[in-house]
Amino acid sequence: LAMSDEVYRTRPSQAEAESAAKARSPAPADADAAYLTLMDQLRSALKDRPDDLDGHRLLAGNESGLGNFAAAVAAQRRVITILGNGVTADDYAMLAELMILGAGGYVSPEAEAELTRALKIDPLNGTAVYYAGLMFAQVGRPDRTFALWAPLLQRSAPDDPWVAPLQAQIMQVASDAGED
Repeated sequence: LAMSDEVYRTRPSQAEAESAAKARSPAPADADAAYLTLMDQLRSALKDRPDDLDGHRLLAGNESGLGNFAAAVAAQRRVITILGNGVTADDYAMLAELMILGAGGYVSPEAEAELTRALKIDPLNGTAVYYAGLMFAQVGRPDRTFALWAPLLQRSAPDDPWVAPLQAQIMQVASDAGED
C-alpha cells in the first residue's frame, strides 16, 4: 500500500504523459484530403462562433479521430464552458477520456480530476468508473480496481464501450486483488 501511495503521489503529469506517448506512438494515418479540408473549414468557422455547442462537440470528436488529442481536449473544454451549469457527467468523462487517449492510455492526475468531477455528478457514469478503475490499476491497487469494475460489468449493457476492455482485464484484476 505504501508503494502504491508513492506511485500515486509521484505519477507523471498530463503534459509529461502526452510527451512520452507522442515519442512512443507513430503519427496517425493520413486522412482523406477532402476530410482535412472540411476540418480546416470547421476550425475556421468556430473561431467566429465560439459559443457553437454542436460545432465544438463535432470538433472534439473529429480532432480525436485524427489523433489530435490536444485539439480535441481544447474543444471539449470549450463545450464544458459553453454548457456552464448544464454540464453533465458525460461531458467531464469525455474530457477525461480524450486526455487519457492523448497520454497513451495513462490516467494522469489532471485526467483523474475530470473523472472526479464526472463521478460527483453521476457516481455510476460508466466511462468515468472504468477509467477510475484503470487509474487504480496503474498505481498498483487492483483491489480498488476490482471494487469498481465488478459492479460496472454487472450493470452494463453488452454493447457499452467499456465492456470489452473490462472483460479482457477483469480476470487478471480479480486474481491480483485476491478475488475469486
